[in-house]
Amino acid sequence: MQLKSLLLGVATLLWCLIAILPFASRIHYVPLPQWWGEMLVVWLTLGAGVLLTVHGTLFERLPRAALWCMLMAVCWAVHPLLVPTLFPGMNDATALAWGALAVLACVTVALRDEVGTVRLTVLLAYALIAGALVQTAIGFTQLSGLAQHMSGLVFYDSEHPTTNIFGHIGQRNQYAHYLMWGLIGGVYLHATGRLGRIGFALLTLWLALMVGWAGSRTTLLYVLAIAALGVLWHLRLRNEVSRRLMLAMLFACGLVVAVQFLLPVINHLLGVGVASGMQRLAANGDDMGARRFAEMHKAWLVFRAHPLFGVGWSQFAKQSVDLQQLPQFAGDGFNSGLFTNAHNLILQLLAEMGGVVTAIVLLGFVWCILPFFTRSAEAEGLLAVACIAVTSIHSMLEYPLWYLYFLGMLVVFCALAPAQGIRSVLLVRVPALAAMLALLGLSVQAIGHYNELVGLYTPLDNPKQDAKRMARLSEIVDHEPLYAFHALYTLDNYLEAAPDTLPEKRRWIYLLAAIRPYPDVLLKKAEFEAGDKHPQQALASLRLALASFPTYAGEFMEQLDDDNHPEWAPLRKECKAAYNRLPPAMRTRGDLD
Repeated sequence: MQLKSLLLGVATLLWCLIAILPFASRIHYVPLPQWWGEMLVVWLTLGAGVLLTVHGTLFERLPRAALWCMLMAVCWAVHPLLVPTLFPGMNDATALAWGALAVLACVTVALRDEVGTVRLTVLLAYALIAGALVQTAIGFTQLSGLAQHMSGLVFYDSEHPTTNIFGHIGQRNQYAHYLMWGLIGGVYLHATGRLGRIGFALLTLWLALMVGWAGSRTTLLYVLAIAALGVLWHLRLRNEVSRRLMLAMLFACGLVVAVQFLLPVINHLLGVGVASGMQRLAANGDDMGARRFAEMHKAWLVFRAHPLFGVGWSQFAKQSVDLQQLPQFAGDGFNSGLFTNAHNLILQLLAEMGGVVTAIVLLGFVWCILPFFTRSAEAEGLLAVACIAVTSIHSMLEYPLWYLYFLGMLVVFCALAPAQGIRSVLLVRVPALAAMLALLGLSVQAIGHYNELVGLYTPLDNPKQDAKRMARLSEIVDHEPLYAFHALYTLDNYLEAAPDTLPEKRRWIYLLAAIRPYPDVLLKKAEFEAGDKHPQQALASLRLALASFPTYAGEFMEQLDDDNHPEWAPLRKECKAAYNRLPPAMRTRGDLD
């Protein structure tokens, strides 16, 4: 009996840590910077799964969220059979991730059956608060400038060291998204009598301040949605706990909004220079909003051209760059950093996976969360639904669910829906267990591949050694589908346009331009084409780059300033013309000629 209790306790701890550790990971190495954070989700999930298997409770029931995840795994696995796909291994990796999330849903339901909905929700709320406090502690070191003096212990933006606040999550909007989960956790604990007034007020004030300093413009949408859910839950329950939930939610949301308006005063008092989300929304000085809408428009055009099955998973980037030259996108502003993603989950899926898969995704998601609204309401349900609302809203303007730790938490919230699920039989449990163990083996095996790619990322400036490295990377591209794209991405570091450039290098750069037409990739492609006596093709490639990334014109001019390559002269002339068309504020390269 003591052993079973120990197994259950450790499994519960691992499950709670999924809400904390992956988001706080400081191990970020190219070409897979999020790898350790995402693999922590897999390992913590599978670790809890193994313990619950020994405990004897895993896979007794299959919740809706698990069935949805398994269906998603099938959709991504078979999609390359329907659409020409440059890197089908990326589909396979996504299918494997969905498989791990199916296990996570089963782990969540098994724990709920063992410890009860209330206790598990309380533990989840504490985990979300703990994670938020860890992130805000990191964010405070960034805000105060301490991060610059901590010998690399925490991350910070070296170009904007005290004004770009993002914790260890790495992006201000995702950071604010995560802190809102912690805020919701505090609301639930206070309303259910587990967090006193003073503690709740201090926690809420601290998180509201840090959300304000994050500068996320989506914050107002979050508070509107979760405040409305607080009122809705009280109208459904109509008891003292639901009244406390509603009042606590309204207080928290009101404080978040108040801080957004008061932040300029607070900044003045503290000598801080961070703009709030409200200020950034009012200014919109970086053309981010216009470019987002342009990407959404392009995704819609791509879907209309490929309505059934889209253009292929992770292949929207090329479509976006190609479409940017159309007249309707000429006035989208001069932001050069928003092109590989439509910044809208539904439109991204429509463009890449088509209408059929997108319908399956959305209908399955609605089926998962429907019991929150069709079954008897519970106070515990508000925590999960409010967190789902934050994630859903952010997904309409950004891409948090492209990261396994955000997607994993969404699956956890969905799995907490008050649905009984399907009671499984031995015929289901045995292959499910085998699949889980296979995932565990693959995830451990992946460590070696990850370390190899990280080791190969930086050239040694030794021609003989670098030739061996390129040969190995080429072998991975051609024969190891799960890692092929990342190997190709790494090969970009070894590619330079030179008279002795191997034909193999041209193949790599053209393939990379077809999947990830980053500005440096398109410039190299233009250089290769100019060197191959294809001046019109070279100009076309360069114009593609300048249309999507206009602010790179000055940098391109510097790179093309080489007397050893007279064939680059037309390219440099094109860059100079593009540079002169930039607004004066965007010309950061001095008097280039």
